[in-house]
Amino acid sequence: MALTFVNGHIFTGVSEDDFANTFTVADGAVASVGGTEAVGQGGSVDLKGRTVLPAFLDIHTHPPGVAMTVRAVPCIAPAVTNIPEMIAALRKHPNAGRSAADAWIEGWGYDESKLAERRTPVARDLDEVSTTQPVYVTRSDFHSAVCNTRALQIAGITSATPDPEGGRFGRDSRGNPNGLLLELGAVNAVRRIRAIESFDDRVAAIRATSDHFLERGIVAVSDMMASASPFDDLDVYRKAAERGFAPQALLYFAWADLERNLPPDLTDEQRHGDVKFAGIKLFADGSISGRTAWMREPFAGSNEFGMSTLTAESMRAACEWARRNAVQVAVHAMGDRALDTVIDFFAAEDPWMAAGVPSVRLEHATLLSDAHLARLAASRMRFGVATQIIFSFAEYDSYVNHLTPVQFEQAYRLKTWFRAIDRLGLSSDAPATPWADPDNVFVSLQAAVTRTAYNGQRFGPDQALTVPQAVLLYTSRAAAVAAYEGLGRIAPGYDGSFVVIDRDIFSIEPSRIRDTRIAETWIRGERVFQR
Repeated sequence: MALTFVNGHIFTGVSEDDFANTFTVADGAVASVGGTEAVGQGGSVDLKGRTVLPAFLDIHTHPPGVAMTVRAVPCIAPAVTNIPEMIAALRKHPNAGRSAADAWIEGWGYDESKLAERRTPVARDLDEVSTTQPVYVTRSDFHSAVCNTRALQIAGITSATPDPEGGRFGRDSRGNPNGLLLELGAVNAVRRIRAIESFDDRVAAIRATSDHFLERGIVAVSDMMASASPFDDLDVYRKAAERGFAPQALLYFAWADLERNLPPDLTDEQRHGDVKFAGIKLFADGSISGRTAWMREPFAGSNEFGMSTLTAESMRAACEWARRNAVQVAVHAMGDRALDTVIDFFAAEDPWMAAGVPSVRLEHATLLSDAHLARLAASRMRFGVATQIIFSFAEYDSYVNHLTPVQFEQAYRLKTWFRAIDRLGLSSDAPATPWADPDNVFVSLQAAVTRTAYNGQRFGPDQALTVPQAVLLYTSRAAAVAAYEGLGRIAPGYDGSFVVIDRDIFSIEPSRIRDTRIAETWIRGERVFQR
């Protein structure tokens, strides 16, 4: 059955200036584009001049986190702007007042730079929510968190507890833990003793995100923090797909967990399909907003250089395992010193992924400099970059206060990167940024084009992209970073997966792009969302 879409303003994603007015989808794939080809057997759809784009790919996101934001209390502006408001919000959690030991009160999204007190909440603050129930609030970057005294007690964290590998416990002037959990090593010390959901609960949570993504025009995601325990997320996502989860899903498993208990080598069946084991994820440092990114020069007004959270031994083991199993290595690296370390390690390695897929992905790459770009170009290794302009948009206050002027100018230089890096994509890292809807693609597109933050402040205006360039970074250029199949373009042989939007983002005032809404989302020639 063939269906022809006519009278549209169709951006194909093939190049910056490739537009058409007609295309035909047959048996789920694009059969032809442009011209006046005959209407397919299934008839035609009159687009009535509306704008059509290739469906979006979110190549760095966290669907379990997206699902969690539905269950936990948002502690994010504008709902929460100070610590008393955070306490009041957490007191309204459905578990508040319950006597069960596993009745955790959870929140997400705080950013101390957006709180009136300009400080991180600590255990004594959260003790005002409850002294008998554990209280746990994830920071906006999802790398750090804060908990109350009861949660520290349940986790067995005392003044005698050493800092874990890859993290640090906040402490008061007497050396007692103050509830602050810096980076994943410390976060996991508390997170692992929280109530564990069942397999069906986790499947239902992933299944529930499908409508969320389709409403945003996202038909493929990369879960950048998949886990093999207590349940194998490959099994979870595939069961969710059986129950209606529609997007393609590429899973990148946390290497810190796999390394402790290596699974058997992967099978072809695990590496292929709409839901597949696509890679492993490592962390070389922390975040800019948390002042834990690993820097060459200290953060502004301090002697702090951030944190290194990755060893050469771990990179070596990850590289060997990924090469043997033909999957990607994705490395979180925000600071310039972290990027130095990762690029230096992998540059001389031979790539192992086929069909031009990068073997190593640099995640975030905030301070990727001209020197780094030269190293990438000269490397034997094939690198890709997945970055997030939503950070500069939503976390402007943290970035401008934590970075020196030179560092700030280096952050997210999209125009330079677009010219220098073929395998480059934008993504959301949702929900790991202090913005209520970080995977609204049009917010990132507007930020990339206007280089204007949520508060109207400009950042690096000389690094602005054109609208077509920004769209490419969420479609065909993004598809080059990961092993998505048949996505990113409206072109013969590609899936008939596209979105119809409610305005022409190529002609409207750029400051209005974020108001754009998805009218329809199509996957393989079937409409899966209509507003």
